[in-house]
Amino acid sequence: MTLSDPSLTPHSTRRITAVTRRDVFDYIRGEGGPWWGRLEETDFLKGLYDLDGLASTDSRFATVRGDNVQHRINNPLDWPDDWVLEDPRFRLLDGPDEVFLAFLARLVHPEVLPDADQSSQRVEKLNRLLGPDGWALRAVEFLSGRPIYTPVRTQATGPLVSLPLDDDDTGKLDLVLGQTHSLLDRDGEEVARDLLRPALLTLRRDGGFYHPMPGDGWTADTYEAVLIVDRALLPAFTEAVTEAIWQRLEAVLARLQRDDVQTLVVEGDIEPLPAAAPDWRNQTAEFNPSFVRGLRIAFPSKEFDVARQDFSDLEIRGRGFSYFYDTRTDRVITDFLLDDRPLVATLCHVTLIDKGGALSPRIKLWKKDKTRTERTVAREAIPGTEATHIVKALVDTSDVYENFWKVICFIQNCVGLGNIPGGSRRLFVGDEAELARLLADQDRTTLLEAVRTAIGGALTEEDIRRVSNRKWQLQRFKSLLTDTEFFERERVQAAGPEAVWQRFFEENPWIFGYGLNLVACEPLDDGKLERITTGANIFTGAGKRSDAVMRSKGFISSLLLCEIKTHVTPLLASAPYRPPDVYQVSKDVVGAVAQVQKTAHKALRLITGELHRLYRDDGAPTDIEISTARPRQVLVIGSLSEFTERGATNPEKMASFEQYRRSIQDVEVITFDELYERACFIVEDR
Repeated sequence: MTLSDPSLTPHSTRRITAVTRRDVFDYIRGEGGPWWGRLEETDFLKGLYDLDGLASTDSRFATVRGDNVQHRINNPLDWPDDWVLEDPRFRLLDGPDEVFLAFLARLVHPEVLPDADQSSQRVEKLNRLLGPDGWALRAVEFLSGRPIYTPVRTQATGPLVSLPLDDDDTGKLDLVLGQTHSLLDRDGEEVARDLLRPALLTLRRDGGFYHPMPGDGWTADTYEAVLIVDRALLPAFTEAVTEAIWQRLEAVLARLQRDDVQTLVVEGDIEPLPAAAPDWRNQTAEFNPSFVRGLRIAFPSKEFDVARQDFSDLEIRGRGFSYFYDTRTDRVITDFLLDDRPLVATLCHVTLIDKGGALSPRIKLWKKDKTRTERTVAREAIPGTEATHIVKALVDTSDVYENFWKVICFIQNCVGLGNIPGGSRRLFVGDEAELARLLADQDRTTLLEAVRTAIGGALTEEDIRRVSNRKWQLQRFKSLLTDTEFFERERVQAAGPEAVWQRFFEENPWIFGYGLNLVACEPLDDGKLERITTGANIFTGAGKRSDAVMRSKGFISSLLLCEIKTHVTPLLASAPYRPPDVYQVSKDVVGAVAQVQKTAHKALRLITGELHRLYRDDGAPTDIEISTARPRQVLVIGSLSEFTERGATNPEKMASFEQYRRSIQDVEVITFDELYERACFIVEDR
């Protein structure tokens, strides 16, 4: 572009302020120079200006071309290197935007700066300086594979925050907060905007690592943005307000290359410490230790258990800020519990956003570390690292798929969410309550007949009761296996840990019947599972006890003897037998195997023949005949979770255990978690 060309005469607009221009000049004088690159100064300038059309300031010469040759080539010390920047003849300081921008585009032209990486870095810096005034340089074409940049208009970026943005840059962080405030004002978020004005922003590490996908090896530290506010204002920072602030703040931080900031935390300011007199001990009330021991502070949970609770108890309340409310327990619900395990729970956090009178749900899946009292995301082992870190960007829902879609269906019917996979739909909460009321007024026989007609078959009330009870017992099985507190409550009512399981299996012999092998099994008769097998016993009429004596179902039954331990009984010794990869089974496993083998051996010594008819306690014979040829012996003990470390299985421990239990003849060693999964297959077909 030359000033002598009328078609390229720049417009008189000036959006780029003198402040920005001087910032650019400072950059060029420092790390951005020399401005002429690999060209001679005259060659650089003649690509922009008519050097023979601009008058000289030296009476000896006619044009600026002569000035340049005399004072920069013949006598290079006459003028400084940056002479062109504020020379009024080139109008870089007070001229139209197009003149100034054409000069900058020339700075990064391949003829001036051939290194594409260097030109890219220079453009990035220039764009940061030009952004607040609504201009940027963009690559629109290429020369010999190198980009040629052209000025384009952009939306003004707002207050300028220079890079890098460090954790302790108080002044820069205040500007970031100001940009967030402006975005909230633009979007009409008045409550969040006003609450943000007196706040203070800081950044701090949250102890985790940003790990977008498993196995990608990214281990960059993650941070959290901390908003310090007056403690009296903390209740005003609701879920919706905090989310509105975070959406804008996250966008601003991303523009400033702080993608590692993953969450927003709102905290109250630190209150001043109270004064304390030297004799404060004599001034305080008498200490009451019994009162302190009895004090327990319970905070109401905001979690809704999808598996155990009824969605019909939920309502949507509130104006402007809507939320779920559990009418049965009188509490606000923010998270839906999808899966509850001893150490980690999977939850679905739902926020309802009011958009023009219509509710729009925002859903976040997260895992909670139950070993800590505060809300903390779960830690998980990351491949390729030694330590365990927080995982924020990925939550596996494969184990909670059913419960997750229960929540989605419920939200769909409540707030009008769009179609979901499979087109599943559920009744509105109000409709469910009305349906329950109508059904309560009907005769059970009539209702059952209606269900038979709808689904076909000879469905009976006993069928419904049996299936419903087994699903409940299956959930109880899971709680005993995974919930330590639940197991302890059951243990208080029993004689010991083994008695808890003994009582549970006595109440649910169907678990053994379906779970111990692929042949259906049942108790010997209508009595208990636990029986005496030697001395005064079921075969010859007190001695050796077996935790469960069963028989297979068929025209002739086979004998099955079972020993039941607990799910926390160790399967392997605590230390390797031969480090690092040889483990021996625990003495509990060895002893239990010997016990069930001895029981079977003594029982068979009392039975004559390969077929034996059972007798009742009064001596009357039954119609049950059992085969005593190599009776099956089963040991239920421990859990395979013993072999997991940081979410991964230890292959050496697993191999040692598998090799042992496969080497035992006639005794099947099955763990409690395996038995549970087999029962799940029967009840839920999974």
